[in-house]
Amino acid sequence: MGDSTHLDHRLAFAGFSIAAGLLSFVLIISAAGPPPPAPAELLPYFETHRARYILLGVTVLTWASAAIPFIAGLGALLAPQGKALARAAMLLAAGGVLLLGFATFAFVGAFAAVSAAGHLAPSPAAAAYQAAIWSHLSFYLTDPGLMTLGLGQFLFAALAWRGGAFAKLVAAIGFIGGLAGLLTLTVYETGTLALTQLAAFGVWGLATGVLLLRKPAAPRSAAQQP
Repeated sequence: MGDSTHLDHRLAFAGFSIAAGLLSFVLIISAAGPPPPAPAELLPYFETHRARYILLGVTVLTWASAAIPFIAGLGALLAPQGKALARAAMLLAAGGVLLLGFATFAFVGAFAAVSAAGHLAPSPAAAAYQAAIWSHLSFYLTDPGLMTLGLGQFLFAALAWRGGAFAKLVAAIGFIGGLAGLLTLTVYETGTLALTQLAAFGVWGLATGVLLLRKPAAPRSAAQQP
């Protein structure tokens, strides 16, 4: 197993990892909720719970901003187990995070726009129709990000299982999260798999942060001395 202490800016990556882990659970809390109401009640439901939706939009952007550096650090940490595979996992996971972050924010923004322009709709039914479209479309928008992130998580778990940096339990949780993302298309209009995947991602963020904080910094070489 390669030495994780050779990761540049170790403490900074530890901070990003812990932030990504904690924000994953905040994102779960923000996204979790009762099943969507009937189409005619979607807009009133959004307006009643506007603060929760705004929190979701802000959280997902903040989460994505912290998750990308965490993924970059994780890729470097697991690179000794296979540089090409670690690079592929890093690109897939980072791309998935960006897709998921954009899709979730677009969904919240669309509902906010429909709500703001509702008084201009030719009829209340027209605004309800637009809201119903976005409610169903949100699942198709998030699926590509969840699946791409899922494959990245699965590859990271495979690298961790072969190495000794992470406990086997953490690697197993990575496999579960990866499979949940890869199977997200098999279950329509339910967030169970997505929430499972985010929970696994959160565990990995916290585990990576703790690992980096516990490892002593590598001594600087003579060439690096001022």
